[in-house]
Amino acid sequence: MGARILLTNDDGIESLGIAVLRHALEGLGTVTTIAPTHNSSAVARSITIHRPLHLRPVTFSHGYAGVSCDGTPADCVRVGFLGLEGPLPDIVVSGINLGPNLGSDVTYSGTVGAAFEAAVRGLPGIAFSVNGRLPGWLEQAAPLVRRIVKMVLARGLPPSSILNVNLPDLPLSEIVGIRPARLGGASCHDRVFLTGDGDGHVPLAVPSAPVARDPLASRACAPGRSDSGAQEMAIDFDVVAEGFVAVTPLRYDLLDEAFLCELGSWDLDLERVHV
Repeated sequence: MGARILLTNDDGIESLGIAVLRHALEGLGTVTTIAPTHNSSAVARSITIHRPLHLRPVTFSHGYAGVSCDGTPADCVRVGFLGLEGPLPDIVVSGINLGPNLGSDVTYSGTVGAAFEAAVRGLPGIAFSVNGRLPGWLEQAAPLVRRIVKMVLARGLPPSSILNVNLPDLPLSEIVGIRPARLGGASCHDRVFLTGDGDGHVPLAVPSAPVARDPLASRACAPGRSDSGAQEMAIDFDVVAEGFVAVTPLRYDLLDEAFLCELGSWDLDLERVHV
């Protein structure tokens, strides 16, 4: 019967990316698609708590059946785990997001947030994005995406971990290969302009300047963690720019264990607090 796959995205259920991903999953198992009714980009792992969610069966691109949810991508995953009858999913696959999720942008991404919702529940999650807004070649990427999903289904992922996968904006025949990558820094130097319209409203405009380089542009893998020992690990921005698919493992556990140990040496004696 294969795996039980929960498919979602943050661009909305009518997006081209989710149709391509649905096609890529064909034959790998039972696919349940639950995705936002409308574009829900940059909502991270936010959930809806102050109103009911509305679910509606839909037929989206290429005749695939799914369920639209007027909530966030994380809401969609939660519905798949908590709100539907039947066996729980084995894996959550999210995307393909139209636009990259590189560097620090992963903390904003609803695509990545949906994958993290799986990791929180002890299951593997994969977030797919492409470094382009209107890639006419995207349907060619289905075999590549399928290969990555099959590898995760076969090998699994460490607890609390997901894979963040970014495709370059290139036809499949021009993609050089698939490479592991570490997170880069900020995706752009944001500038915020405040302008009033006379009625107390303050719209914000955030234009994007060129990509900001990470000062730690490469690091060595820890010995024993790769076949080549300590190899240079490029950042995701550079890997995609060189025509490779960037695959970055992420963890939802944000604990800084090294600093936690150091924190124990701080003077945290409550008796020294003076009111």
